[in-house]
Amino acid sequence: MDTLASNLFFLLRCQAARHTHDIATRSSRRAISYRRIWSRIERATARLQGEWQVMPGDTVIYWGNAHADALILYFAVARCGAQLLPLERAEVRALADRVWRMHPPRAVIHDEGLQPAPDLPAGVVATLPELLAVRCPHQERAIEDASLTSLIDLQVEDGKLVERCYSLAALSTQTAQADVAAAHETVEVRDVLFDVPLLAARIFPALARADTVSFS
Repeated sequence: MDTLASNLFFLLRCQAARHTHDIATRSSRRAISYRRIWSRIERATARLQGEWQVMPGDTVIYWGNAHADALILYFAVARCGAQLLPLERAEVRALADRVWRMHPPRAVIHDEGLQPAPDLPAGVVATLPELLAVRCPHQERAIEDASLTSLIDLQVEDGKLVERCYSLAALSTQTAQADVAAAHETVEVRDVLFDVPLLAARIFPALARADTVSFS
């Protein structure tokens, strides 16, 4: 289990093969099996690279609120060698002009009905459903380097934006230290998905156990 937890790309491929029909994520819209979630990650990787030209080191902004498909987006961005900058908190969105100056995005992916202001420029602005649309003519060219920065966490502290960066390898180290052998349980996600302790100590261990991550 430690080996699986230390490489989340390998982990998800294994779960897709071993727990094909077990439910990986559940929301009010749908339940997605481990096989389907990995298939969607591959499709999202191909679309980010082939249609929207996301390259290693690029920034992709997620403008939304703890959507189940945003977890797919994160793994796809990481497989491109790029970094996801989630804007889930209202206080960070209020400083979006500063965020754009710090990290001009290659693409902005947003929840339906929650589009960023049109004066915030990006090469691509698209919804999560567009990212995961069934037809994708491109082939993925996954990098899967877990040592690269894949998550930018922005917090407002004393009126200032404070940035912390994480690689999947760093997050996986925390995952490996968590109790991945614990009894099976459903992990609940409510308002914020990209909370580092939640990801590393709850969500990734749940994926390592082939448990379900539930989105309210």
